[in-house]
Amino acid sequence: MPDRQSMSERWSSRKFFAMFFWQGVMTILLWHGKLPSEAFVSITWALLGGYFVVNGAQHILENRK
Repeated sequence: MPDRQSMSERWSSRKFFAMFFWQGVMTILLWHGKLPSEAFVSITWALLGGYFVVNGAQHILENRK
């Protein structure tokens, strides 16, 4: 099994913080009534899905080197 990043490296990822930043923005918009709950759910799934796809692609491409 390939070496994995340590938790400190994983939690300091720019992708990780970007995802949480935008999720926070969407949560604030939901809280203030500027974003419908259906859109919030869709955006949340898109953010999570995008994060996992990009993260998986990065690991696949790193393993090819």
